[in-house]
Amino acid sequence: MRLGLLSAARITGPAVVEPARIVEGVELSAVAARDPERARAAAAEWGIPHVCDTYEELVASEHVDAVYVATPAALHLRWALAALAAGKHVLCEKPLTANAAEARTLVAAADAAGLVMMEAFHWRYHPIVGQIAEAVARIGTVEHVEAAFDLPDGQIPRTDIRWDLAIGGGALMDLGCYPLQWVRYVAQLQHPGIEPTVVAAEAVCPVEQIDGSLRADLRWPDGPTATISCSMIADHRQVDLHVRGTDGTVAVVNPLAPQAGASITIATAVGTELVPVSDSTTYSHQLAAFRDAVEHGTPVPTGGTDSIATMALIDACYEAAGLMPRPSIA
Repeated sequence: MRLGLLSAARITGPAVVEPARIVEGVELSAVAARDPERARAAAAEWGIPHVCDTYEELVASEHVDAVYVATPAALHLRWALAALAAGKHVLCEKPLTANAAEARTLVAAADAAGLVMMEAFHWRYHPIVGQIAEAVARIGTVEHVEAAFDLPDGQIPRTDIRWDLAIGGGALMDLGCYPLQWVRYVAQLQHPGIEPTVVAAEAVCPVEQIDGSLRADLRWPDGPTATISCSMIADHRQVDLHVRGTDGTVAVVNPLAPQAGASITIATAVGTELVPVSDSTTYSHQLAAFRDAVEHGTPVPTGGTDSIATMALIDACYEAAGLMPRPSIA
């Protein structure tokens, strides 16, 4: 699979370039960036043979079978649609689009073209996912789930694009989409196919319409409740998932990136167990899954239906907090 990199963003190196060195059957064939000089520098650094001066050139390139889209979220729709129209499969950074309406448009285009469109929620492809399922199965009926992804104030400076509404900024878009996925995954282990409603949400906005932090309460019909939080202005770092069931609890530290250290603790009436977690990189598992989807049609858990559900929940959280969903670029 010849993969073209649309954007030489910070995430591109760890998410695709490094895992491509160990994932068989993937060739990084071309790169483009907003600044052609940046693309040339990235190609030299990463050993990529073809440099494209524009994004249009990359999606049309005969050297590319699939495109990795790592632009700001509000630009995902434009370039993912362009790649699909050129007959290219798409691995798109999360969140998939600026809002749920865009997600539906993009998923419909991928379905109509018969091409893979996979959202890059890398955690979902790591072995920790199966371990979480096994742990939750041991604590009875799930009653409540809590998940958080908070970063200390200043780690994402105010000059960062994540503080820009026009291109899809906000803590929920960049960080909170992960806790939303974590609680949805846990709830659907016992309530497959059922999505929650947002009961309440509140946000702190140091910049107008931009959530520096957001907290939301969710409820599944005839199922558990959940609370998610995310912050770019916290006083400490927190990345964890907690599940309370009728027969015990599960605590997961760092379900985001187990390669940086993670743990699963199961507490029941018979005692407490610490489950070891693989330190293999989430990104290598994700890239291998994308390759398999392109080459063999292997289903992926972060495809169209899941992506639309995630974006709809993000929109609902914003609305419940009195904010607008992230706007589309005209």
